[in-house]
Amino acid sequence: MESPNRPKKLIFFLLLVALLGGAGYFAYTKGLLDSFIKKEAATVEQPAQEQVSVFEPVTEPILMPPTRISIKERNISAAVIEVGLQTDGTLDTPKKWNEAGWYKKGAKPGEEGNVIINAHFDDNLGRPAAFWQLKNATVGDTVLLEDSLGRLYAYQIVDSLLVDINDPDRLKVLEGTEDKSELTLITCGGVWLPGKSTYDKRLVVKAELIDSF
Repeated sequence: MESPNRPKKLIFFLLLVALLGGAGYFAYTKGLLDSFIKKEAATVEQPAQEQVSVFEPVTEPILMPPTRISIKERNISAAVIEVGLQTDGTLDTPKKWNEAGWYKKGAKPGEEGNVIINAHFDDNLGRPAAFWQLKNATVGDTVLLEDSLGRLYAYQIVDSLLVDINDPDRLKVLEGTEDKSELTLITCGGVWLPGKSTYDKRLVVKAELIDSF
């Protein structure tokens, strides 16, 4: 036998469903669901923070000492070693006749300042040494310096002069010029002085940087 309250329960259930459906529709039309969906999407779609590199960009080139010098027009080619100064302030010279010496406190190839390199003119028996042919170098000749990384620096000769070994201003050739990369080559010149076992002058050749590769 059916309960007399069953129709009432059924009507109550249908009304509850209708109310819940209406509330859901109201929430949707008022943008509550839409806002929730947008919030979730925004949370998911947030861009990742930009990664910052720990390495600073290198703005200055790494310059190295010269290891070789050559002047093709004069058949000059010699290994380069580091040298310092003697007690009188003049450059020390390489121990070997066929080597050139780079002043280690001067500029490096490609660097602003004065790259200073010297070498012997001849040996103790008068035979040609590393810079024997430097006396024939002329304006416009190209001097190539190779550094320890194998890079080449081309300098063009712009001047040459003889400096007396007793000239009080003789050390000025070691000075550099600002905002310019220049090269100074030095060897013996003039007349042999038997009593001093040296020549009375120094041949100084000046060159300026024109290219690197």
